[in-house]
Amino acid sequence: MKAKVNDSDEVRAFVQTAEQSGAYVWVITLVDFGAQKVKRSLVSDETYAMRAAAQDAGDAYLKALEEDR
Repeated sequence: MKAKVNDSDEVRAFVQTAEQSGAYVWVITLVDFGAQKVKRSLVSDETYAMRAAAQDAGDAYLKALEEDR
C-alpha cells in the first residue's frame, strides 16, 4: 500500500513484510524521495504465521495512522 503522508507527493509510506524467526512482521517505512532519505520505519511487535496476515495487519495499521492525522 502506498499512502500519501502529507501534501507533498515526494513523501510516501510503504508497508512491507519481513521474516523473523520463522514468522512474519510488518514494516512501515516513511520515505522522503525529495530529500532521498528514509524518515522513519516502524516494525510490528506482533508476529504472524503467514506473510499475507502480516501484510493485512500492516495495511490496517497504516490506514489507522492516516485517519489519526
